[in-house]
Amino acid sequence: MSDKKLSRQTDKDNNKKRKLSIFRVILVTIILIGFIGAGAVAGIVMSIIKNAEPIDASNIYEMLDESSFILDSEGQVIEKIESNNFRVVVDYSEMPEHLTSAFVSIEDERFWTHKGVDIKRIFGALWTNLSTGSRQGASTINQQLAVNLYLSRSDKSYSRKIKDAYYGIMLNNQLSKEQILEAYLNTIYLGSGAHGVQAAAQVYFSKDAKDLTIAESALIAGITKYPSRNTPIITLEKKDVQEHHVVLDDSDPVYTVIMNDKIDEYVISRQKLVLNAMKRLGYITETEYNQALEEDVKSHLKPNRQIAENISSFFGDLVKKDVIQALKDSGYSEDEAIDMLYSGGLRINSTLDTRIQKILDEEYANSNNFPKINNADRATLLAKEGFTEDAEKNIRDSEGQIQPQSAMVISDHRTGEIKAIVGGRMTSGQRILNRALTPRQPGSSIKPIAVYAPAIEHGFTAGSIVDDVPHYFNKSTPDTPWPRNFDKSYRGLITLREGVERSGNIFAVKLASMLSGDQNSSINTMLDSMKNMGITTVHTGENPLTINGKKYTDETLATALGGMTRGVSPLEMNTAFNVLANKGLYTSPTTFTTVHDRHGNLILENKPQQHRVITEQSAYIVTDMLRGVVSSPRGTGKGANIGSMPVAGKTGTTDSQKDAWFVGYTPYYSASVWIGSDQPVKLTSGSPAAASLWSKVMKRVHEGHSVKDFEMPSDIVRVNICTISGKLPTELCALDPRGSTVRSEIFIKGTQPTAGCDVHVRADIHVPSGKLATDLTPPWQVQSKVFVQRPIPYYPAEHGGITPLDYIYELPSGYYDPLVDGLGIPFPGGSPDGTETEGGPNEEETEDIDDDTIDSLNSN
Repeated sequence: MSDKKLSRQTDKDNNKKRKLSIFRVILVTIILIGFIGAGAVAGIVMSIIKNAEPIDASNIYEMLDESSFILDSEGQVIEKIESNNFRVVVDYSEMPEHLTSAFVSIEDERFWTHKGVDIKRIFGALWTNLSTGSRQGASTINQQLAVNLYLSRSDKSYSRKIKDAYYGIMLNNQLSKEQILEAYLNTIYLGSGAHGVQAAAQVYFSKDAKDLTIAESALIAGITKYPSRNTPIITLEKKDVQEHHVVLDDSDPVYTVIMNDKIDEYVISRQKLVLNAMKRLGYITETEYNQALEEDVKSHLKPNRQIAENISSFFGDLVKKDVIQALKDSGYSEDEAIDMLYSGGLRINSTLDTRIQKILDEEYANSNNFPKINNADRATLLAKEGFTEDAEKNIRDSEGQIQPQSAMVISDHRTGEIKAIVGGRMTSGQRILNRALTPRQPGSSIKPIAVYAPAIEHGFTAGSIVDDVPHYFNKSTPDTPWPRNFDKSYRGLITLREGVERSGNIFAVKLASMLSGDQNSSINTMLDSMKNMGITTVHTGENPLTINGKKYTDETLATALGGMTRGVSPLEMNTAFNVLANKGLYTSPTTFTTVHDRHGNLILENKPQQHRVITEQSAYIVTDMLRGVVSSPRGTGKGANIGSMPVAGKTGTTDSQKDAWFVGYTPYYSASVWIGSDQPVKLTSGSPAAASLWSKVMKRVHEGHSVKDFEMPSDIVRVNICTISGKLPTELCALDPRGSTVRSEIFIKGTQPTAGCDVHVRADIHVPSGKLATDLTPPWQVQSKVFVQRPIPYYPAEHGGITPLDYIYELPSGYYDPLVDGLGIPFPGGSPDGTETEGGPNEEETEDIDDDTIDSLNSN
């Protein structure tokens, strides 16, 4: 080889050595950088892991946000407790194998073998993302569960991804694979508000997860990627529903559930992908695969909205309030109680009767069932800022609430269970003003609770007599009669029964003043009765109502007429009347009976509190008198009649007809109705409107119920009495010029009268003058008549000339005087022997006020 060739070869070798040296340097550099980078990455990873909060998977179910449900009295779901999630936890043993394998197949096919992180899947996803530009995920079921439990999906940082990988490994160390899969399938979001497979099974197919078919399981598993797109159902407002839509549920008045327009493109194609993966991995056979493909899963869709539509939220809100209080009473803190209610998966068995509630809601949707606002007050309201008049001439306040408003409560008086409640009309939403819980002035509807019941309990009877004449109870105006009856008349001697039926104000206050030895003690007796019957808004000197530094109490006789500092809520009025309906026994109102946790364990049993207020016999007497309020021609509550079913109740109208009430009961149910405006104004109708609404609702409520009477207890006796004296009748009682005053009356044994009537008397009068006859009276001008002689004389002159309606039957006080009254000139048609002929005065033609005239004077 020549020197020249040798030199060229040497140069080549040197170039190769230099290139190799450079490559080695580069390789070493890359390796060093890699190690340095890996070390840096490892340091970052270790730092993130070190700062990660430790986890304890033993309390995994306490971390799940499971929805609670309110069930009606038949066990049907009426409301989901509103929270961010809708979840129902189901045990792994209740999940069919094809359901769990569907999720494993599509979400994490090496779930059963990896240690929480799938390295092979990570590199596969990395390669796919680099080569295609896509963003394929590599999270295992462990990691997804960790995110659901401990992290936030809104955090997209690498720090979070490192943490979920770490937590995924920790979960694998602390839990079995079955426990991890169970927790995952109870937390994953599956569209349409459903979190977890049990919720999804209910939302889409109205069945439990254990009953899902392979095809249905695959469909649900396919939702996991893009739940909003892959959900098989969509909820639209009715205005957005088009002809091509497949309607699945149109029961809601606002929304309609339809089948997803893209169900074939998205949902079914995704389902087929899941089925194919299940077959490939050996979870289902070829035959099962083909059968699942052929199954028309779209025809199985049966949405369950998880809330009974058209059921007002008033009841649900009250149930929530009561459950929270019951949990607090059981030792939970308020925060714990609220968390249990909204996230604890409770099953609350309520007392609501869906049939009755729907009747109530339907009647409250009918504007014709309610009075209007008086024209003068109407103009005043419309002049205020924010008040408007809608197309139907309804007044709306600044918040859009229709006026007047109303509330009604229906309960089973035997158990205290509330069966239906409405806290307002033409309103919706949750946690809105519930007028059933808002105190309003009760008017005369308070009388049975404050006056009649304690009167009977303290020895008065249905036949006890009160003289309905002017009285002066208002010390600030001692010369002005107070109270006044609604019709401004005075009826004179009447029985307690008649006073109840006519709703006499004077009668009620006089009776209230006689409940005990003195007026103050009587007032205390009245207030004690109200409190014992469940009215919590009674204010005494010990708990006065303070307004602008001034203290107010109910320690006044005005309370007997409903003139209270705060008033009474419809719920508490219903509760109080339940005492009368339930034989004198107070039973606390209840909205739920039991509460179970997510595992079915009983955690609350709501047994109502009970105590006796009055005897069974007293309650029955009051009930029998209140029946007359509805059934008697003179009763103020005739409009509450519901046919042959017995009704006992009481009307109430406050001053200027600002509040209208009817509270009543049958042998089956009790109900209270209040009507009035949120800003009190005069209504065009008072208690008759409330009684009419009560009747319309309760007629429908009692459809299908056999007619039965109120049960009479022992020791009730029936005795004939004179309704003018309250005593046993004499022959004179049948000769009263108004007709016989003998009536059959019931008494608690031992309280019936034993003495005869001493109010009816017979006397001779001088017919022309109407004065009592004397020896000087011409015999042909003398007539024997029956009169009333009051036990306590009444003198009109002492009361500004006011005369009660029965005063014309009063025994005359003056005597015949021949110098003043004449010497015996006969009446036309008369005869010297005093016999009466046609055209002469006779007993039947004596001036009188007949029953029809008296009734026409009566109103509430």
